[in-house]
Amino acid sequence: MAGEQYRYLENMGSGNHMIIRNGVITNIPLTQHEAELNTWRQALAPEVQAMIQPVSVPYIGPAILDEDIVWEGGWRWIMSASSLAQFPDAAADITQVDSGGTPRAFTLSVADVVRLSGPGRAFPRREGRVGANDTLWWTRTLSSQSPNPDTGWFINGGNGWLNSHWTTNLAGAHGGMRPALIINQAP
Repeated sequence: MAGEQYRYLENMGSGNHMIIRNGVITNIPLTQHEAELNTWRQALAPEVQAMIQPVSVPYIGPAILDEDIVWEGGWRWIMSASSLAQFPDAAADITQVDSGGTPRAFTLSVADVVRLSGPGRAFPRREGRVGANDTLWWTRTLSSQSPNPDTGWFINGGNGWLNSHWTTNLAGAHGGMRPALIINQAP
């Protein structure tokens, strides 16, 4: 689509489809996602922008603390439902079309990643979550709480582990932002 390559994530019904950019836009810390996602979306071809569906999700979402998380299917692969349920706000941070929202790009939440991971899903294997060129990428979910939430969850380059405690203002050539969209190609 207009020079970008995407991974298909999910048929969301009613002609809506969730996709994620294959490549990670490096050197973008989580704290700059709002501005950078808007800049990236505005640079897309007009025909792509016209397909973007409205969402109502935060640029930086609620926290899931890493302590006492139970992992299913292997180390840092899929967070157990009971672990995710300990953090109801973060568990409810699922991206979906919202007609009252804004057509925009977003990053996935941990709840999105967990929901899309496993056999028969968008990420059937842990390694499938890795960004192009073995890069890591931020989710929008924090891994620390107030008064100074300064660490977040990310997908580790190379192995696809769901890791936490990377400082939200860090950036580098090895990782960054992986924009996602919900599109509808119907006229």
